[in-house]
Amino acid sequence: VSVGNTFIACMLTIVGYSINATIVIFDRIRENMADMKRKDTLEGVVNASITQTLTRSIYTSLTTFVMVAVLFVLGVASIKEFALPLMVGIVCGAYSSVCITGALWYMMKTKIVSKEEAK
Repeated sequence: VSVGNTFIACMLTIVGYSINATIVIFDRIRENMADMKRKDTLEGVVNASITQTLTRSIYTSLTTFVMVAVLFVLGVASIKEFALPLMVGIVCGAYSSVCITGALWYMMKTKIVSKEEAK
């Protein structure tokens, strides 16, 4: 795949799509943190938040992937040049937003809390 205007547009689309999915998960974590009870752990809140948004993330990624795959199969060469990297990006973005985002947030939050407790 050559790096041209189409590829750059594809990468920007993927970044926007991934950021949107990540914001949904972070928003759910924020909502669950506000409703957090004394017995709840931070790990449990993050796990519950990811579980609550998992179905939405899968459905959104799957429907977008199917439509882009149809464009790839039925489209002309310029559309195929856009659709192929977009399909790869949708899969990678869905994985990163569901599997990596929550764990990364948890690690950063526990590090911040441990530094605050050390003071």
